[in-house]
Amino acid sequence: MHRKRVTLWVTLLTVVVLTLAGCAPRATGGQTAALPGADQLAVDLPAIVIDFDSAGQPSVGNVPLAQLGSMVMPGVLDAVVLPADTVAFMTESNIQHIQIDNSPSGLLILVNGQPIPSLRWDGEILSATAETLSQLGMGVPALEKLLPLVNHLGLGVIARFPAAEGVAAIPTFIESPPSAAASKAAQEEFLASVGEAPRIILPVIYDTDGGWRVGDLTDAEWVSLTGMPWDALRLQSGVIQGLMAANISEIAINTDASGIHIGINGRQLPYIGWADGEINHVLDLAGQMGLWNTLADSGMNMGEIVTMVERLLPVVQTAETSINVYFPTEMAAVRPTSS
Repeated sequence: MHRKRVTLWVTLLTVVVLTLAGCAPRATGGQTAALPGADQLAVDLPAIVIDFDSAGQPSVGNVPLAQLGSMVMPGVLDAVVLPADTVAFMTESNIQHIQIDNSPSGLLILVNGQPIPSLRWDGEILSATAETLSQLGMGVPALEKLLPLVNHLGLGVIARFPAAEGVAAIPTFIESPPSAAASKAAQEEFLASVGEAPRIILPVIYDTDGGWRVGDLTDAEWVSLTGMPWDALRLQSGVIQGLMAANISEIAINTDASGIHIGINGRQLPYIGWADGEINHVLDLAGQMGLWNTLADSGMNMGEIVTMVERLLPVVQTAETSINVYFPTEMAAVRPTSS
């Protein structure tokens, strides 16, 4: 028994050493250790780098991932292998790496060193999420304790793909990316032209039968007036009863310059962030990966469409939109009406 334990610890130590040998700086490295209270709990590690070869076989620190996995979890990591054509597509599109980084501000996803829309949070949001899961009956005691601590875990992984011959290497993290500067400049230009950010407030009020109204008009009246199939938004009465049983009286969806926010009963959940040029980077990646050309093959004028999207983007990002969906409660509380 003693010999087995020694062998296990030696194996684990070997895996850790080999894994750390295949690490790289994490995009938000150091932020977790700088948090208040980090002396009580903080895990701030560099990112583990997984290199895929042209056949889709992964390795860490020049050691095949399957070999590392066989030391502690035989067969578990075999599924990490990628199809060779997927790797070839990444190389042809010059997608050199994808990074997933758990940080105090959220679970960030970076492609070629720049962020795309990702989950954002802080300690208060994580605590509210744990409370909401508990209210919905989805809470697990261990999870409720763990969620508020997630932003104290600074961990990350970088999937790296072969670069085409002669292509310059792209850093795994780009500070002050050009997409962020372009996004902020476009938003500032739009706000300067209109003076104030557009604002939309839309209360949607459901009844116990699953029907809804906006203002003084029911869903049937909206269908009659607009000819649009708004009645598809009706809910089954069983869904309404389930929400009432869970004491869910309001779901709010809001957008602003920082991203798309969702709240339940006033508790904010992790949101999708777009404040740092994430959507602009996605548009650039779409062109880089040939997605625009795919649409152009169907006869669409992609130059005009891309231009239109670029013009609409600062409007959408700066607009303050609030869609507040209210559900009946057992107390039959009075719902707000439009003025």
